[in-house]
Amino acid sequence: MADQNPGENLELKQQVEYLRGLAQIVADEGLSEIEIRADGLKLTLKAASLKFAAPSPTAPLVMSATPAPPSKAARNEESLTPVVSPMVGVFYRAPSPTDPNFVEIGDRVERGQTIGLVEAMKVFNEVTAENAGVVAQIPVQTGQLVETGQPLLLLK
Repeated sequence: MADQNPGENLELKQQVEYLRGLAQIVADEGLSEIEIRADGLKLTLKAASLKFAAPSPTAPLVMSATPAPPSKAARNEESLTPVVSPMVGVFYRAPSPTDPNFVEIGDRVERGQTIGLVEAMKVFNEVTAENAGVVAQIPVQTGQLVETGQPLLLLK
């Protein structure tokens, strides 16, 4: 820690305090989320996921407004059709922990077929495929918090 510039340490502490302040505003005002956009960056804090962990003091916090060029994998994903979450909630791949998953990679999915559940406010909502295809990827895990429009599976 002796190698770290005191000015960088102060800036990191200020950034951490800023984020804590935003989280406190969300909690105090009973908001479900807060979104801040500045200098090409977007920060969204959601009440359901306001677990705050301070960054390691040895790892500097780096923010960049320049997006990275798309990788080869990202370009391949562009040819896949996503099945997206219709709402914010917790995603489940199976109807219960003892039941098999609705779909697996390689399975054929028909339009209207249930591919998973999203739990929001103690209500389980079926997620159905809007297109037919073969499951190529499942980028989310059971129990993961998902956002509206987030891809739950990708179909070929």
